[in-house]
Formats: sequence, C-alpha cells, structure tokens
Amino acid sequence: MPWSGVSCWCQGVAGCLTLLQCWIYEYFPGFSPSHFEPPVVGPDEAWASRWIGQPTTGSVADPSVRLAFYRRALDSLTPSDVCWTPFHQRPHQAVRRSLYTGVIRFADIGEFYDPARCLRQFGYRQMVPPPPSRPQRADRPEAPGGYVIRIPESFDAAWDALLSHMVHIDMYSQPWRRYPYETTVDYLDWFVAHSHCRVLQDDGDADRLVDSAAVRFDH
Repeated sequence: MPWSGVSCWCQGVAGCLTLLQCWIYEYFPGFSPSHFEPPVVGPDEAWASRWIGQPTTGSVADPSVRLAFYRRALDSLTPSDVCWTPFHQRPHQAVRRSLYTGVIRFADIGEFYDPARCLRQFGYRQMVPPPPSRPQRADRPEAPGGYVIRIPESFDAAWDALLSHMVHIDMYSQPWRRYPYETTVDYLDWFVAHSHCRVLQDDGDADRLVDSAAVRFDH
C-alpha cells in the first residue's frame, strides 16, 4: 500500500477495496466471515467470489465499536494467526513470474517488487534480503499526499527478461522446516534495525504503544 495510504492524516483509500478485503480474508483467517464455508471457485470464476459480504447489524454496525474491535485483534496477532501460503504451498511453481524482481509499471505508476523480502509467502524461510533497488530520483512534497519517484527506463526492460530478473529461490533460501513463519537466526535483528521501532498513533495513545524491539518470538 502506498505510503500516503497509511499516514495518520489520511482519511480515505482509493483503489479496488474488494480485492484488498478478500486478500485480508485469505492471509488473516481470523478476520474472514465465520458463519459460512467459502464455496469452491471454478476455473472460470474470480477467486474473490469465494467470499460474500454480509451487512452488519446491532452494535457491530457502530464504526467506533468495529474500530476498537479490529484494533485489539490486530494488536494481539501472532505469527501462527497468519496463513502464509493461502493459494499454493509453493506459489512460484504455479506462477513462475511471481519470482520477478524489479519494477511493475502501469501507465505512469511504478512500484518496486521484491519477493526476497517476503519469502515466507513462497513457503521458504525468510532470510536477510539484499539491498533494495534504488530509483533514479525521489521527491517527497512538503505537503502530505505521497511521493514522486523517477525510475530509469532500463528498469522497464526487466519485465521481459524474466530469467535475468528473478529471485532463484531454491538457491537463495530453504523451505521452512518447523513452521510457516520460520526465519534465519539473524533476520529478526536485521528487521528491528531496519524497521520502525515504535508504532504510535498521532494523538499520542500511549496505551497502544508497541515497541517492535520487544516483539520477539521464542521459536
């Protein structure tokens, strides 16, 4: 999701939210509808048709009640609550291009894609990834609202040269052996050093302060 979509002053999200909602259902089963079994999707049907939206009633219809519920649920998530490979145990075997690394462009929008940073979603242990690709230039306006990057034209050719622009995952990492969220011993230290150390609302809600350095798993 773009940086502007997760900022504290953002009041809306654009795009196909139905796909985002279905993605959440697949990777976070605890947030999916629990009162029915998802139907089997035929070869000519959209995968999102597995889920049927249901209207909210009673106190659950109150946005403030739902917001408080989802905040508590997100704060209490553990690695075992995530379905790391919901579509295929080895997705790259079914869709080889998912191992492409580089820029994915649509019209004038380009986003960097690097599967080495989410190896657990391919059924592999997460290792410390290599340094990310860097844009030719990046500018962030003073006013909130996003950023502008300039991508070298040579990056566009990578999509058509898959063999030389893909993560050779079998050489890069090993399948997980004990649990789907397995990492190498040095990954969590790297993650804490390169990620946000604290997550805090803009209004200073100290009760929800989370120190990511303290979020460690015993596995």
